Amino acid sequence: MDEHFNQLGLSRQPIFDRNLNVVAYELLYHSENGNEVAKFLNGDQEACNVLINNFTSIYDSGTLKSLPAFLNVTESFIKTESLPSLSRHNLVIEIQIDQEITPKLLNSLKGYVEAGYRLVIDDFTYSEKYNPLLELAHVVRVDIIKHSQSDISAHLKQIQRFKVTALAENVGSYEEYETCYKLGFRLFQGNFLSQPTKIQGKKLTSNQAIVIHLLAALQDEDVTAATLSDIICRDPQLTFKLLRIVNSAQYNLPNQIENLTQAIIALGLNEINKWATLLALSSNNDKPNELIRQILITARMCEFIAQATDGIDPELAFITGVLSILDALLGVEQSTLLGQLSVSEDIVRAISGYEGKAGKLLQTVNLYIIGQSSFTLPEELRKLYAEAYFESLRWSNEAMQMMEGSHL
Repeated sequence: MDEHFNQLGLSRQPIFDRNLNVVAYELLYHSENGNEVAKFLNGDQEACNVLINNFTSIYDSGTLKSLPAFLNVTESFIKTESLPSLSRHNLVIEIQIDQEITPKLLNSLKGYVEAGYRLVIDDFTYSEKYNPLLELAHVVRVDIIKHSQSDISAHLKQIQRFKVTALAENVGSYEEYETCYKLGFRLFQGNFLSQPTKIQGKKLTSNQAIVIHLLAALQDEDVTAATLSDIICRDPQLTFKLLRIVNSAQYNLPNQIENLTQAIIALGLNEINKWATLLALSSNNDKPNELIRQILITARMCEFIAQATDGIDPELAFITGVLSILDALLGVEQSTLLGQLSVSEDIVRAISGYEGKAGKLLQTVNLYIIGQSSFTLPEELRKLYAEAYFESLRWSNEAMQMMEGSHL
């Protein structure tokens, strides 16, 4: 990746439809120079394409596909007509409305819309003066934290006569998602998927019980291949997927592996630990793929950075990343889950309060992934985190492809 892009601090946040399918990603960037986005988009055309494609590519339903990229640009950038010749389907222009809606701005935006670009009005609050802008726009983004439900409902009624789709921003829980759904929003953005829906007395499904049993066994340094095989074989789908992965071209083993014990011995506990964990998590078919993808990216990014950092075990960093979001996947209290797994105190402290080296790493990774605007990395770490995030996006696609087994 180009050195300039390493300094941008790029990350992405998913945008969901009403069925919780990811339909686009917003590209988030934070830099000390407010003109960085202009430098990015005016840079080498091939590099721009590579960057946007990698940051908006996902592996879903057996295919690798590229989703649209929402990118926030300035008024001056719009007026200079500096957008690159990327596919009009791959780039969605976001503009803030805390600026004067002048004829020059409207003419520039009209030119982009006529060229095939889609337009998003960010941080939207309805006012009649924005009607000319609404005639051009495709999406309006409403920050639900800044408005009451009654105000939001009034805003949405005002825009019904325009051909725009309403996007709810900063949806922080599943309950808020349901409220926004009922209000009429069609797109959703926020951390609501990573917040578990708490159900008192929730009983784990048989598959979830196997997941917890397997993860608990993997925490035991003295666990045997036979013990792991006995647990995994209780889930036929998990067994099949693991054997497919072990026999794939990636490992190039001399002989075909025919049973789980052979597979565990052939790959070693460290590799089996990782794949068995990921496969077990991916068996939760009632959860959106994006939550699985979020776990993969977090875990791999923690592991990548730990490999380049003194004093943090990469395997511990990886499992910490996995377990930090597992409660959302299984829909159980984090404290209950960690208690059932009997994980090390280092992991508990890292996940529960961001304590210790692993905890500080997890906290920094989480802030980077969500594109926290108030978060700034030390200059000497920017390149490492950019490379780690870029690698985690690539690896998550590869891992999901391996878990689905479509190419084996």
